[in-house]
Amino acid sequence: MRKPTALALAALLFTACAAGQSGSPRINPDRISRVEIEEAGPSSAYDLIQKLRPIWLRKRGNTSFTQDTDLWVYVDGTRLGERDSLRGVRTENLESLEFMDARRATNRFGPGHMNGAILLTTRG
Repeated sequence: MRKPTALALAALLFTACAAGQSGSPRINPDRISRVEIEEAGPSSAYDLIQKLRPIWLRKRGNTSFTQDTDLWVYVDGTRLGERDSLRGVRTENLESLEFMDARRATNRFGPGHMNGAILLTTRG
């Protein structure tokens, strides 16, 4: 009699786990996908980030007494400018946006990324 009870319990657990995974996909805190871009509607990249991942735009403080480093923005691997350059980029042309923390941005692009970087990937 124990065996059928154990099987019933295992089946119940399997069903519960499967039901929990059928919901909406998990949001990646370091990436904004094309689906999220479309759901948010047309805007500037800055406004999109402000709406969906505002922590990306938060300044992390000065790194020296004489130089204030900003968040750098890259489009398809080419440096566009600092955080305000996001205001001139329309989301209709973007496939995805990715945030890199200071360590990852420095490893990829070199020094001067103490506030990280935002990578924009265009469609097409």
